[in-house]
Amino acid sequence: MEKYAVLATVDKQELTFSLLNIKTPVQEAMNTVNKKLSIPIPALIGQKTWREERTTNINDAIKVLVVAINAERDKQNNGTQASVNKTYTYYMQQLNKLIIENKALQNENDTLKAENAKVKQHISLLDENAVRQATVQKDAVIESLNTQLASKNEDITRLKTDYNTLLEKYKILVFQWNDLTKQPEIIEAVKRVEDRKEQEAEAKREEQARQDRYQGVLNRFISEGNEQLKAFSQSSRIDFDEKEAKAIYYGIMATATKSNIALRSPQGAKFAVERFLASMDWNGCGNYRRECVAHWTKLFATDEVVYTEPIIQNFLSFIEHMSCSADTYVSLGGSNGCADQLTNWDGTQKLGLGAPSKKKPQGSSR
Repeated sequence: MEKYAVLATVDKQELTFSLLNIKTPVQEAMNTVNKKLSIPIPALIGQKTWREERTTNINDAIKVLVVAINAERDKQNNGTQASVNKTYTYYMQQLNKLIIENKALQNENDTLKAENAKVKQHISLLDENAVRQATVQKDAVIESLNTQLASKNEDITRLKTDYNTLLEKYKILVFQWNDLTKQPEIIEAVKRVEDRKEQEAEAKREEQARQDRYQGVLNRFISEGNEQLKAFSQSSRIDFDEKEAKAIYYGIMATATKSNIALRSPQGAKFAVERFLASMDWNGCGNYRRECVAHWTKLFATDEVVYTEPIIQNFLSFIEHMSCSADTYVSLGGSNGCADQLTNWDGTQKLGLGAPSKKKPQGSSR
């Protein structure tokens, strides 16, 4: 202990505790939240965007608040720990000084006792006045030493009291921090952060599920187009009927969407139909018939139907609508099949999304 105290070099003015200051970030967070909550809800259009922006802004404000609170907490904890360490070091320093002074006084007292013993040996040789004078002088010295010792003991007691006072202040600060973490505002802020994390995770799961459904709808369009083309390939006909034309048309569009192929250019349409044909199962179809069907399909996809921007956008909108729920998909089969579902949501036919213009795919070119 004495060796450690010798190294102590702490000034008493350094013995202070940092205070927790979160009033400003809390107020800023509340102002931001109140400001966002005061924005009126759009009447019809933009409600979803408004909700997402409001949730994002409020979550960002809460995140900033939590970061500020954690920073202040860490700052206070670090400051408090440093102050406690300095306090301990400071009192060890003072204690070491008192120990050294006390030892010096004890040594001096021992020296005086030894001298007193020698004096007593010569008392018989001194006259009464000399004895009285020597006794008074020694008593005065002893009294002075006792006074100094008592003063040092008082200093030690005062240092202990100051240390205990600082320790109590530290305990109060710890209690205040623990009480702060139980405040409804702080609890609510932490809860909002946790809820936001759960909402983000749920949104990611929902988005993944929607993407899976989206791809599933495209796959079903492609699959039904393949099925209709396979049925045609195993027949003796040379013309696509209306059901086959619809299924093949939308199967090619789904293939282009899935493979990110631009149908608006002739080269894009060619790539799309080749990718669509590559997904076919030609079992049960002879090589000659297969070549003919593939050639007719390419002519149908590149010369006899159109892929305008409105048609493509309406198709994508319909796929998006169908992918919102796994239960919204309707088969392409039948005269009122899925191809006929490509309408505006008010029931009117989408421009360009009726049955594709059907010309005889064989013609003289076949």
